[in-house]
Formats: sequence, C-alpha cells, structure tokens
Amino acid sequence: MATRTCGGAVARNRIKRITRESFRVHQIELPPLDITIAARAAAARAPSTDLHASLARLWRRIARP
Repeated sequence: MATRTCGGAVARNRIKRITRESFRVHQIELPPLDITIAARAAAARAPSTDLHASLARLWRRIARP
C-alpha cells in the first residue's frame, strides 16, 4: 500500500494478515498469476468475517475460466 488509506500500521497489518491467510486457503483454486490487492478505507473498520467473505468472492471471480 503506497498510501495510508486504511489507517495506521495496526489496521494495515491486520488487513495484510487476513489477506495472506485468505490467499493461503484459496491458493490451490487460483491460476498462476500475479495479484495486487488495494484495500479501501472501509476495510480498516470492517469485521474480519466480512473481509474473509469479500476476499473469498474475489478469489472465486479470479478462478472462473
């Protein structure tokens, strides 16, 4: 994240941890490609379950042929 749109370091690191964990779980379903995640400011206030669900939807969209 080049700019601090998601708050302080604690919020940014929380989003990074959740994103990495979600990717690790769904990695087997994804084609080999580079992915860049750009979190919006609302992600810092969103519950972890909402972030996991949102990322799961994105992984499914990427995995579609």
